[in-house]
This record gives sequence, structure tokens and C-alpha cells, in this order.
Amino acid sequence: MEENAVLFELFGKPVSPYAAFTAIGALLGFCLFLFLARKQKKPAVTLAAVLAVPLGLLGARAFYVAARWSLFAEIGFHNFFRSAEEDYAYWGSANGAAFWGAAGGVALAAFCAAKLTRGKTSALLDAFAPGAALALALSRFGEFSIGEGIGPDVSVEGLRFFPIAVVNEWEEWKYAVFLLEGIVALIIFTVLLARGGALKEGYKARLFLVLFCSSQILLESLRRDNFLRWLFVRVSQLTAVIVLAFLILFAILRRAKKPAAERMPMKQVAACCVVFLLLVGAMIVLEFALDKSENLTVPMGYLLETLCAVGFGIVSYRLVMKN
Repeated sequence: MEENAVLFELFGKPVSPYAAFTAIGALLGFCLFLFLARKQKKPAVTLAAVLAVPLGLLGARAFYVAARWSLFAEIGFHNFFRSAEEDYAYWGSANGAAFWGAAGGVALAAFCAAKLTRGKTSALLDAFAPGAALALALSRFGEFSIGEGIGPDVSVEGLRFFPIAVVNEWEEWKYAVFLLEGIVALIIFTVLLARGGALKEGYKARLFLVLFCSSQILLESLRRDNFLRWLFVRVSQLTAVIVLAFLILFAILRRAKKPAAERMPMKQVAACCVVFLLLVGAMIVLEFALDKSENLTVPMGYLLETLCAVGFGIVSYRLVMKN
């Protein structure tokens, strides 16, 4: 589809297919939350639903502005919601928002609602998790309309076809990373619905974060578009590692509260932490190698990164879900 295509105007603002996909995904995720949280305290669910929309929107923009700090320092932070440059505006071609910020805003909404109504934050987060995965999937699918979510050039002519790749206005074929990311988000959504009933309270949200962060570490590396970065560091990739590290630390700190029979042996905990740190180092080396080295082929580099992402998933799952 043509980049920056407009479906219709809403309150004088153009609505692109990407914005429509994202809005529909958010609406479906919101409805799913109400369904999954129907057995919880009604005041907590109602307040969480009311707070989730403004805090999610605010968080999405705040994270984006933080990632583009140098730009907004130059054009002025009075452009928090409206940038002088269309590509960085909230309604611009790049949408000017970030999923991590939206997720943080929704999590804050769940926390505030639970504290004000004496509900359970973990239960509310569990109800939000599948909807977040569904909303993310539709948002990723919608990226085709704004030229985002694309990967490296497709050098093999036999792979130059959709859904493997997409062609841009300069007749260049690029790998369709947005489609892969959307499919991964749908898989996470399916896993959460399938396993949700078997997990203890709070663990559905943790499983979402473990699966999403582990996959994001690899998928973000494939992107060659307008992704957020701090100097040479990919913001989403770094955030995924930080979130996993926080989940692991939280699990270790809560370990002492469990009965001795349910605890993972401390030697295994230490070994998993060492492996996690080694994987972080390996990903840093691979990112530099793929960017600079002539000795590491691209397929081999991404194969090794895939193995690292799987390693992150296994180690994090053991420490966060099993510890």
C-alpha cells in the first residue's frame, strides 16, 4: 500500500490504515480485558479501564519523546503532542508513539486502580496481558501502510515476494519484519489464552513479558526502518533486556518467601544469572559484528542472535516462572 495513505479524516486529522489497525487492536484488547476481568471487583475493573486509555496514550508519547530527547530539546518540549516535523508528530507518518510506553501506562493504570479500590494489581495485569498481545499484533500488521517494520535488502531474487518481502517506491525489496512481528504477537496471544487458566495469579502478565521481551531482542535487530535509538543502541531491544532483568531480580527477591521445597536451588539461580549476563554480552558483540565485521556473514549472525533470543527466553522463563 502507498505510504502515508489516508482512509478518512477524524476531527480534522488524517487517519491512516496504520492508525486504524492500531485503534481496532486497542479496542479489541480493551474488550478482551473487560471479559477476562469480569469476575474481579467491579470498581477496580471499571477504574482500571477508565485510567488505561489516557495513561496508555500519555505513556506511549512520553516514551517516544524520551527516546527522541535530543530532537525535542531542539524543537521545544511544547511540541510534546504536536511536533514541528510531521514524522515525529503524534498523528504523523511514524505515529510518534511507542508500545513500551503504552504498556507502562496501562500497568500504571492497573496499579492505581488496585490501590484505590483495594483490588489486586497482579490480577488486573493478567487480564490486560492477552489484549496487549492482540493489540500489538494488529498494530504490527498495520505498519505495512507507513513503510515501517521493514528489514534488510532481499538479495536472493527467489525470495522477493509477499509475505517474505515487500517492495518500496524505489523498487527495492525488503524483508517484511512487520509481518513476522505480528505473527509472533499472535502466537503470544494464543499461548496466553491457552495457558491462562493453568497459571497462578500474576503469572500470565509475567509470561507475556518473558515471551515478548525474548522475541523483541531478535526482531528489533532485524529492523532497518525508523526504529527508536539512543546513539547506536536500539531502544526497544535495550528496554526488553532491562525488563527481563527486572523480572529476574523481582523473582529472586521473592524467592525467600516461598517454602523451601518450592525454591529453585541457589546454585541453579546463580548459574542462570551468569548465563543471562553472558547472553547480554553475546548480543552486544553480535550487534557490533553485524554492523562492522566483514568476517561474520549476515545469515550466521542472525542465526546466532536467534539462539541468543531463545536462550534469553529459556533462562528468563526458569527464573521468573519456575523460581
